[in-house]
Formats: sequence, structure tokens, C-alpha cells
Amino acid sequence: MKSPKILILDDEKKITDRLSKYLIKKNFDVITANSPTIAFSIIKKEKIDILISDIMLPEMNGLNVLKKVKAEYPEIEVIMISGHGDMDTVIEATRNGAVDYIRKPFGPLDIQLAIERTSKYVKIQSHLHSVENKLEIIENQRSLINRELENLIEKDLIGETKAIKSVLKLALKAAQDKDVSVLITGENGTGKEIIARIIHYASPRKEYAFYPVNSAAIPEHLLESEFFGHKKGAFTGATDNKKGCFELANGGTLFLDEIADMPFTLQSKLLRALEEKKIKPVGSDREINVNIRIISATNKNIDKLVADNKFRIDLFHRINTLMIHIPPLRERIKDIKPLMEHFVQYFARRKNMKIPEIDKSVISELEKYSFPGNVRELRNMVERALILNDTDKLTLDDFNFALNKTNADNQLPNTTNLQELEIATIKKVLKKTNFNQVKASQYLGISNDALFRRIKKYRIKIEKKIT
Repeated sequence: MKSPKILILDDEKKITDRLSKYLIKKNFDVITANSPTIAFSIIKKEKIDILISDIMLPEMNGLNVLKKVKAEYPEIEVIMISGHGDMDTVIEATRNGAVDYIRKPFGPLDIQLAIERTSKYVKIQSHLHSVENKLEIIENQRSLINRELENLIEKDLIGETKAIKSVLKLALKAAQDKDVSVLITGENGTGKEIIARIIHYASPRKEYAFYPVNSAAIPEHLLESEFFGHKKGAFTGATDNKKGCFELANGGTLFLDEIADMPFTLQSKLLRALEEKKIKPVGSDREINVNIRIISATNKNIDKLVADNKFRIDLFHRINTLMIHIPPLRERIKDIKPLMEHFVQYFARRKNMKIPEIDKSVISELEKYSFPGNVRELRNMVERALILNDTDKLTLDDFNFALNKTNADNQLPNTTNLQELEIATIKKVLKKTNFNQVKASQYLGISNDALFRRIKKYRIKIEKKIT
């Protein structure tokens, strides 16, 4: 990758000249500016990767420059420099998206090292922008994890409450021991896989695979093959040798999601593999040594399953050296606001939209909502609201459907018949979107063709108003 383009902003010309000369000798591409006005005119014309800015500046201070840059050019990484290195300034700069902070007096080498630390994030960001369905580098002032972990996992671990911070503390402690088995419990949508990924990528096993498996999604007759692999001809349909997830995760972490749904017959084989650290592919006489960490997750009361003899107690103890419970969102309502702000910024950037303001009433109302789908539900709410919103402000009107308001337009019929519920939901969303089928299909999370087929199937009348 080519050297990042660097803009140095300082009102003292001798400082910008000295740093520029030093960095150019080190093969960096450098531009200088001695006022914010000049800096922003350069940013408009040039693709800047890293901004190095002083705090004390004419026209506007460096913290305001930082805020403006992160709001309008979020892809630019910012390094702050200042002779006033009080902790409050450092904290404010970090919260507003600064990637690094250097105090005066400093030498050119200090700047070079800061640039080199930052360059790896610019490199990752540049790469991810060119690949669909990859994670983006997103600046979020309330993220609870460091930037290196953010580059490897989803960034939805956001919060301010003691409860979620305790979860993170336990996860990082578990990461220190590369072999300890962890059981993560919590309702659907709380972020169990995110915690599992944090444990893996913060551990000595991070250079090897993180391999997630949904135990409930694999047909029972294929479970043994999926876990341990099989030899060609081992059963009908086994046309080639296949490695199982144990072998694919070798050296790394095997994440067993929904482990409580694993058939009882497979539990004993899983236990044996964990205890002996060996597996035998279906149809093979040869055992394969494996060295993996097991992280399991469930949304069920596994203690009750053990008591009812539906889950092996010996396997339970084997996977439960350390248990981490993620509380539901309704038990940590103070995390709703930072999560909401995070998702608004995230989806606005992904959709190339201006980041809208959030009306205070939205947060107030969301904090009263029970969130049966937890963080995942909040994420979906925000995405749908941004799809439907045509203004620069999110209001309660954008969330009425999700919050099940009691007005007649938003009520579903009192029925448990799935077809009736589907028809009512489609009609409601069509009306909400003024019968714009593209918007309605996005809101419902289905393709436009799928929505068209349902409209035709249920003979739903289109009544678009002319505005």
C-alpha cells in the first residue's frame, strides 16, 4: 500500500516546516497548513488519510477542528498535539475520535511513531471499503474495546452501565488464559457472539481461526460429520473427504452457539473429543489431534436442562469453567442512548447519508420499551427508521411501528394466525411508506420481488396518494 497522505495543522510555521522536512525524508506524503481555514480547503481538494493537528489554533481550537473533521470526513484519522496535556483534554479528544494524542515538547520521531501506529488503521479502512460485507472502521466515542479489537469484530459492544462493563472485564480476563472454556448465556440479540470474538481476538489464539457453529441449525444426521469431518464414501452423499469444524478451528477457537440444542447422543462424543483432544472423522480409523478453545453460548436455562437430564452434567462442567452472563437491554437502559447514537452514525455512513439529529423524545420512549429482541432489535429499529426518514431529524414518528403504539394505524389484529399477521403487517408498512414498494420491502427486510409476490398472492390493493 502507498504511504498515507498526511496533513499537518499548526499555527507555527517553523513547526510545520520542521515536521514536514523530517517526514518527507522518511518517504511520507506531507502537506502543511497554518490555519483551520487553509486546512479545510486542502481537505476538500485532497484525499487526506491522517490529520496531525495542534490544540491551540487561531479561528477555532483543535478540538473543534477534530469534531468537524470526524463529522464531515470520518475516514480521516486525527492525531492531536498540544502543550496543554491535561487529562480532561486528552479524554475529550479521545471521545471525539482522536486516534492518538502527543504532548509538547515532542520530537519528530514521536510524530513518526504515531503515524506508523495510525497507518495500520488507515490500511485496514482502505481495504474494507473495497470489499462488500466486511466490517468498517467506525469511530465511536463510547466503544468499550480498543481499536485493535474493533478492527476484528463487530462494534456493537457499546455502553456506559456497570453491567456491560463487567461483562467486558470478564471476557478480557478469560482471554488471558488460552485454554479456559467459557459459557456465555443471555437472551437472543444480546451479543453473545461478539463477546466470544472479543475473547478469541484478545487471546494468544488470535492468529488462528475463530470458527462459529450454530448447533441448532445443523440437521441431526449431519452433526457428527460437521463436527468431526468424514471420509469419502463414509455414507451416502459423502463424495469427498471433508474436514469438520474441530479440525478447521485447530489452534484457534470453536464457538458453539445454541449448545443447549445439541442432541443428547452427540453430547457424549463432544465431551470425549474435548477431554482427549482427539477426533475421529466419520468413516476413518485414524484419530486427529486437535488443540482448540471451546466457547459455548445459549439463550436457554441450561441448569434446568441438566436437572431434567436433557443436557449432560459432565459436558456442562467441561464447557463451563467460566460463565459470562449478558444482561438483557431492558436491565441496562442507560446503554440505549449510546447504542442508539452508534447505530445512527453507523447506518448513516454506510448509506452515505447525513447523520441525522435524534429527538430527545425518541431516547425517552425507547428507555420505556422492553426490547424483547435486545440490541439486535434496536439495531434493526434504527436501520428501518433511517430508510424511511426523509428529514435531518429522527422523531418518534420514525419509531411508532417498532414501538407498537396504540393508535389504530399501527395495531396488528388480535390473532395468532400467521397469514393474517403477515397480511396486516404488509398493509401497515405499505400505508406507512405511501405504498412505495421499494421502501416497504426494505422496511420488511425482504426483496422487492418477494413483496410483489405477496401483494399479488393476498390481493392487497395499492392506494398510493398523489403528493
